[in-house]
Amino acid sequence: DWIDVVADADTVRAKLLELASAELEDARTAYDEHLQASKPPVDEVVTEDEQSQTWAEAEIAEALEGPMRIAEAKISTLEGLDFGPKTFVEPGAIATVNGQHFVIGVSMDHFTLDGVDLMGLSPAAPIFKAIEGLGKSETASFDDRDLTVEDVI
Repeated sequence: DWIDVVADADTVRAKLLELASAELEDARTAYDEHLQASKPPVDEVVTEDEQSQTWAEAEIAEALEGPMRIAEAKISTLEGLDFGPKTFVEPGAIATVNGQHFVIGVSMDHFTLDGVDLMGLSPAAPIFKAIEGLGKSETASFDDRDLTVEDVI
């Protein structure tokens, strides 16, 4: 039963932290690899063209830093989230909406926990705004379709 799987808040939090930590590690690796590849040798004279390239590399590095900050924010949010029992759709709840299980708190691609498919949903997501505060069997309209909250734990 899916409820037995997700009812253990520590297991859900641990899985989400594992996924967010993997995102952070991947982002750090990409960032570090880019920095290493873009560093000119110390003993080389830098031409104007190479200086321009250095600025372009710095912009790329800045863009690669974004995913690291996002992953760090996910980890911080997850560590502070209360996954205790819920009766309404709110951060820390696990809600089944139209057959899809959402863990409310951070955005996360589909993942499987003991055979149950789940997806992380950020409180900033428009679909969350539509179902926020709803309880079991309540319905909201979103993007020209009805969303029914089948369960909240």
